[in-house]
Amino acid sequence: SEIPVRLRRVMENAGGAFVKVGQMLSLRSDLIPQEYCDEFAKLQDNVKPFPYIEVKKILETEFKRPLKDVFKDFEEKPIASASIGQVHKARLKSGQLVAVKVQRPDIKKTFDADINLLEYIAEEAEKYLSEVRVFKPQKIVEEFKKYTEKELDFLSEAKNIEKFHEHYKYSPHIKIPKVYWEYCTTKVIVMEFIDGEKVSNVEHLTREEKKKIALTVYNSFIEQVFDMGTFHADPHPGNIFLLKNGKIALLDFGIVGHLSPDLKENVEFMLVGLVKGDLDILLTSFVNLGMVDGVDEEKLKEDLFEAWGEFHGSSLKQINMKRFFNSTFELGRKYNIDFPHNFVLLVKAVITTEGFAKQLYPEASFIEICAPKVEHLIKEEHDPKKLFHSFKKGAFEFTTSLRKFPQDLRSLIHILKTGSKVKVEIDHKELNDLTVELDHSSNRITFGLIIGGLIITTGLLIVADLGPKYFGLPISAWISLMVIVLLSLVLGVSILTEKRRGEQE
Repeated sequence: SEIPVRLRRVMENAGGAFVKVGQMLSLRSDLIPQEYCDEFAKLQDNVKPFPYIEVKKILETEFKRPLKDVFKDFEEKPIASASIGQVHKARLKSGQLVAVKVQRPDIKKTFDADINLLEYIAEEAEKYLSEVRVFKPQKIVEEFKKYTEKELDFLSEAKNIEKFHEHYKYSPHIKIPKVYWEYCTTKVIVMEFIDGEKVSNVEHLTREEKKKIALTVYNSFIEQVFDMGTFHADPHPGNIFLLKNGKIALLDFGIVGHLSPDLKENVEFMLVGLVKGDLDILLTSFVNLGMVDGVDEEKLKEDLFEAWGEFHGSSLKQINMKRFFNSTFELGRKYNIDFPHNFVLLVKAVITTEGFAKQLYPEASFIEICAPKVEHLIKEEHDPKKLFHSFKKGAFEFTTSLRKFPQDLRSLIHILKTGSKVKVEIDHKELNDLTVELDHSSNRITFGLIIGGLIITTGLLIVADLGPKYFGLPISAWISLMVIVLLSLVLGVSILTEKRRGEQE
């Protein structure tokens, strides 16, 4: 189609924030068709460097002293230039070689004006163009606004660099530049200069050397996801350098993804489903992400099984992550599902990492390299300490709900007292059926309260650590756990029996 190409050209001509929003959209295959994403990915920051006189003015304003008091040498010609800023090579008075990233003058004013225009266009498009409404243009612009605010705050990027530097400080394979905080501001980052070559320019390397680079990048990304819970969200070849000592350097931490404990758990669950070839686990992880509210889950389940069917029974090496996630996002657009922003960033990073690594070493597979880590996760799920942590978390959530109940009840009474409109709809065959159902429900609640109390008791027994032990836990705790399991089974069987009886009636 010519439309994506035309849109890309319009964005290129408009420049500024329009190019950046196009680049952001190239990451959002959950919102727009893949052909648009592929086309917008071609958008480049084709901007001329700003003059050295402006660079000097900004640096001296930020440092509140002459440039010569900070740097022994400063190269006037930038080594890299983009829409947000440019990078110069310099040497501190201490003799340390550094890279100095300087923000463009008045870039915030320019972006604010562009964003105001984008907000107006998005609002009008949603109002009058029904075919555009499905892409949620206002949400896209709002997300872009937050994304830009972060990118324009260089201290935020410096914190990201520092976090990765600390994690990889002693790594034999990965290098992250050191940040010189005394020279960093919202408009300037001064960091260790990385002297290497881009991995996109390594055609001269042997097959084994390319394989080593690919596996290092893969393993580094997997480590970020599973161990750090924070990952480089833009790992394209231009941001990855090969150093003379064989290490891989990661640069440009303007876009970083963060996994909350719940999101991390669901991503791990999804990978377990892929490794085991279990479509039910995949579906559960999808639903647990909280993305399927208000849709026909049975129909969605059928469509997901059909879309993911090609991956069932495939060897790990054959699973293509781009194809897997593209089919998932296509269904997301069909059902108007809202994917968590950091999940989308993770998907894009996975696809970028796998695409780049396969260019160097085609035999490599992201999910195959993930497999040992996933197998370890499966074993961890049966670890008594992990089980206790889950019980403790459940007990905390349960007691929190109990504590909030009186406040929620007061709020409900207040709504009723003040005469606020409360709409109640009851759809029943006979009042007697409703009475029976309420009776069953009260029994379930009673069971739930007993189970909740036992969970708290079990937690206290484990913490107390009294009496003889079995597999690291007090025997009294194991007995309590067995009672919990037994009561849960009774409750589950009761619910299933009532459900079947209801279906027969």
